[in-house]
This record gives sequence, structure tokens and C-alpha cells, in this order.
Amino acid sequence: MKSSRILKIFEQYVKKFDMNNNNIKSKYFHSLKTMELSREIATSLNIFTEEEIAVCELIGLFHEIGGFDGNPDYHIINDNSDYTDKTLEILFTNGLIRKITQDTKYDAIIKFAIYSLNKNGYPNNLDSKVIAFCEVLKDSHKIDLFRLVINYPYIDTRMDKYPSVMVYNEFKLFRKVEDKLTENNADEVLVILSNVFSLNYNYSYYLLKKDNSVSKLIDVLSYSDDNVRKFFQSLNSVLNIYIQRKIGAINVG
Repeated sequence: MKSSRILKIFEQYVKKFDMNNNNIKSKYFHSLKTMELSREIATSLNIFTEEEIAVCELIGLFHEIGGFDGNPDYHIINDNSDYTDKTLEILFTNGLIRKITQDTKYDAIIKFAIYSLNKNGYPNNLDSKVIAFCEVLKDSHKIDLFRLVINYPYIDTRMDKYPSVMVYNEFKLFRKVEDKLTENNADEVLVILSNVFSLNYNYSYYLLKKDNSVSKLIDVLSYSDDNVRKFFQSLNSVLNIYIQRKIGAINVG
């Protein structure tokens, strides 16, 4: 299994979609970036063979392929649909995976990693390597959400009020905030920022810091109230301290 082959099949599949549509284009680049991040994180762990790293790339690239068949007006950030079933149908029922490789030995891992993306927890006694495949995808996907918010207008970046009490209370507990709790624009921003609390690997935090992702997101916000601006600036400071502590001592080459 080779990265070049994985990418070639992906490009062949998505060329039928309208890349002039901003949402399709962002899904395309999200897929490519998730693949890139998956390789980088997987390599940093020093637990995968080169072939297994290619599998991580495949999972990252195709993890939301089912979303391309959706409404072209959907927004990634606000999209509450789960495209897992459609993605797995395209890959396995329709046989797209067999165009990449005839080897079936990673099929179960690929299926489970994609299935687990938006799920919490794992079955008891699951092999640690399988969990690693899942968590590489989760971290890569979440890290790229920051770039999407910065580069595409998926959420309203005008902050005219504080977050709701329920959302902020969850955030203060250093928990990933669920989309269903949001009541205003500030809540939606905290949902994205709270992804910081659910990354799995020190190297993932290093990648956030390397790209200055949190500060860049805060910088694109506009404020109608100076106190709200100060509130988000304080969050920026707190989160960057949190990230630095999570990085710890790692070898970044």
C-alpha cells in the first residue's frame, strides 16, 4: 500500500464533484490535510510500520468521503450529520478500497477507525494498536478544524455576547463541549476551542502550537463589546499555557 496510490484513487473519485463550490472545496482540502497530519502524528509515535503509517494516511484521507455525496451547501463545522455509514458503503460495499489495495488485512481496522471518529470510548480489551489508529484520526481531524474555522466562514465570528453558562461551565472543566449545547456565536467558538481538551498525543499539541492555531482563531473574531474581547483574549492565554504543558518533553526532530 503506497501513499501515491491512495492519493491517486482519492483524486479520481472526487474529480466528479464541483470544486468551485466552497464547501466541497473545503471538504477536499480537509481530507488532504487530515491525511498529512495523520502521517505526521503516526510517525511521531514510533509504533507503526511504514505500511501501517500508509493505512493511517488512507483513513485520514477517506474518513469523510461519504460527505461529498451530501448536499453541496452543507457546512463542515455546523454539519451534525454522521457520514460514517455512507463512507463505509463507498469504501467497502461499493469496493473503492479494492482499487487501492486487494489486501484485506487492514479492512477491519479502517472500518473501526472511521466508525469511531465521532464516538466516545472503545470496547473493553481492544488492542492498543487499533486504538492508536483511531486516535491518530481523531487528533488529525480535530486539529484541522481550527484551520477550517480560520479559512472558511463556517461560523459567525462576530462576538456580541459571552458564552452561555452551560457551555462555559463545561469548558471550565476542560471538557470537549458538545455542539448540541450551543445557544449563540460565542458558544460555537468554544466548541471548536474545546477540541484542545480532547487530543490524545503530546505531538498533537505540538502541532497546534507550531501553527499557533488557537491564537489565529481568536484573532479572526470581531467584537462589539470590549469586555467580550478581553474574555476571549484571556481564553487564548489560558489555552496556550494548557497546550504548552501538554506538549511536555517530546522529540520533534
